[in-house]
Amino acid sequence: MITKHFKKFLIIPIIIIVLGIIFGVINGGLNLGIDFTGGSIVSVDFKGDFDTDVVQKALDNNGMGDSPIVKAGEGYTQAEIRMRTLDTDELQSTTNDAILSDIRQTYPDAEIVSVDKVGGVASAELVRNAFLAVAIACGLMLIYIWIRFQLYNGISAVIMLIHDVGIMIAIMCILQIQINSAFIAACLTIIGYSINNTIVVFDRVRDNLKVMGTKRFTRAEIADTSIKETLTRTINTSVTTLIMIVCLYIFGVPTIKEFSFPIIVGLLAGVYSSVVLAAPMWAVLADHFDKKKKQGVKAKAKPKKKAAKA
Repeated sequence: MITKHFKKFLIIPIIIIVLGIIFGVINGGLNLGIDFTGGSIVSVDFKGDFDTDVVQKALDNNGMGDSPIVKAGEGYTQAEIRMRTLDTDELQSTTNDAILSDIRQTYPDAEIVSVDKVGGVASAELVRNAFLAVAIACGLMLIYIWIRFQLYNGISAVIMLIHDVGIMIAIMCILQIQINSAFIAACLTIIGYSINNTIVVFDRVRDNLKVMGTKRFTRAEIADTSIKETLTRTINTSVTTLIMIVCLYIFGVPTIKEFSFPIIVGLLAGVYSSVVLAAPMWAVLADHFDKKKKQGVKAKAKPKKKAAKA
């Protein structure tokens, strides 16, 4: 029974999130990219076809290995390198020259055609809007699920969404993968995907509540039955989606990888939460509040003792 071991299943995400917090404290937080911290976009023209591995090696040799590279220009003969801000303009210029020098060992005709400064606008407006969007979405989903199912379903679903995003942030913090605005888009994508899986399970729970009833079966048994009935569907849809996203990560350019890797993590977290956490949490919450309600009714119904005669 999955619901019977609900507390054990909670251990894994708790460990991951705690490790994420520990690594975040050790490393000074998330590894934020130039969308959040500001930086510069350096365009290098190769006058022909080139290998991004050569550019990556030059960046690694000069301490800028975490800078994403994108092919651009007519015929894709240019490389756009998104570099973080260095301490001084002189150091930035020196680093750019050193990178170009390493590149010219393989491509002698390569030259820097532009250096554009980028402000960290996302650190304020984008993050604020993203949190606002998530908060509004969670609130509306809570109301919708409350109306369609029960309040306990809504509370469980919102907690699962927080779980999925928390796992994504923790993994990025543990691995110190650079985060740009694509990560915000990935979080919003996973919220939509995960809630769909959760609602499918809750829809089966609602049907089984009518058929099985809480008088003959416990909510834990109803939750387990619902999970088993939707497991094949969840696995099939998740595996097909995962195959596509993994292919994007393997064969995609760095900017696509920035988006696809968090999606992979969030997808796995979403499957885990919708299968082994959402319905069991509904059962635990419903049983807990039902027990409290019955205790309150009994307390009100209990007759008061008559005062003793003098």
